[in-house]
Amino acid sequence: MNRTLKAVLTLCFLSSVAILTSAGQDLPKSKDPARMKRYEGSELIGYRAPKFDEYLLPLGPPSNFNPPVYEKSKPIEGQVSYYTYLAPAGRSPAEIFRNYRQEFQRLGIDVQYEKNAGQPGDFGSTFDKIANDCDLAQILAYDGADERLMVGQSRDTKPSYYVVFVTAYNDGVIPERLQGRVEKGRALAQLVVIAPEAMEKKMAFLNADDMKLAIHDSGEVAVYGLYFDTDKDAVKSESQPALAEIAKLLKSEPSLRLHVVGHTDNQGKPDYNLDLSHRRATSVVAELTSKFGIGANRLDAFGCGIYSPVASNEAETGRAKNRRVELVQW
Repeated sequence: MNRTLKAVLTLCFLSSVAILTSAGQDLPKSKDPARMKRYEGSELIGYRAPKFDEYLLPLGPPSNFNPPVYEKSKPIEGQVSYYTYLAPAGRSPAEIFRNYRQEFQRLGIDVQYEKNAGQPGDFGSTFDKIANDCDLAQILAYDGADERLMVGQSRDTKPSYYVVFVTAYNDGVIPERLQGRVEKGRALAQLVVIAPEAMEKKMAFLNADDMKLAIHDSGEVAVYGLYFDTDKDAVKSESQPALAEIAKLLKSEPSLRLHVVGHTDNQGKPDYNLDLSHRRATSVVAELTSKFGIGANRLDAFGCGIYSPVASNEAETGRAKNRRVELVQW
């Protein structure tokens, strides 16, 4: 019994050492994207943390490499992050790609474009910017015959976009830090994630065009330029510029109808805040109909009170973000 127990403990220890050694090959301070799993046994060798940026989403084969141009594409912006994985030795690009396709299915990500091995397009060289930012030299660039690419969009109200590029090292300069690890035939996966930038968290004044863009993209927008005194529901005079932009939006799109939804922080009793948020939303509707000539049949008022925060209420910075009025497409 003791011998068996000792053997089991030794095996557990050795397994732990193997796992830690593998994890230790990841770049320091790097981490996988939220929700999406890596291919088992892969090492994270290239990483850029999310930051607000522009990205040209490929939806067709490339027609130019630097800068990338595609036969069909979609310019987007948001929190853009990069993840480059070195797959375990002996794994093929086809196997890696199939697993990412299954991961798309698991997460409910809809495929917008897919390029398989042998199909038109040589995407490796379109990742030169990522290669430069992540010190990857040319390891992604020279395997056009066996590369695969898949572009997906999440089903969230504010969607995230995913670009998965799978290839195998064939030729080109290998950075010194990866010498002896990247070798001919070793599979690589390059993942780009573009998460939505939450406009309401910036608490910036939005004009009619900003509002239109947000509503068309996600069905709603938070407006922080509407002001009320503490515990009061009357719209303050300082709110007129924001009200004018909302009216401009509605007049530019005659078929648009909006729910005006009030929100509060968590200070005070929940029932009181629920009523206060509804009264404030009602005041906004009254201003738009009486002073800006918006038809009452295009607006209604609703109050959420404390029940839909966008930030923590532990500090004033978060509470300020939670005190807002949202316009939700009807």
